[in-house]
Amino acid sequence: MNANPFEILEAKLDALAVDVRALKSRTKEAPPDEIGGMELAEAVTGLSRSTLYKKTFRREIPHRNVHGRLYFRRSELEAWLDAGRRPLAEEIAHERMEEKK
Repeated sequence: MNANPFEILEAKLDALAVDVRALKSRTKEAPPDEIGGMELAEAVTGLSRSTLYKKTFRREIPHRNVHGRLYFRRSELEAWLDAGRRPLAEEIAHERMEEKK
């Protein structure tokens, strides 16, 4: 008894579509200017709460202090992380080659 290959393919595509919908529902697209507290800062930076408190006290990380509560903007945290990016070895080598010209 041979099954129709198109029916098998259609069933597999349906199962795949269900899986994709499930994954989409699990991922939450955060708006770029989301504002939140320590939970947001921990999630975006991966730093511990105590490290974040130290960095805010030293004014090393962008934040706002409103009535004794700390607030962070997602876009500012992401920009702060990007500013600390180290160049790749390939980029450094390219720069050195350009300097020699």
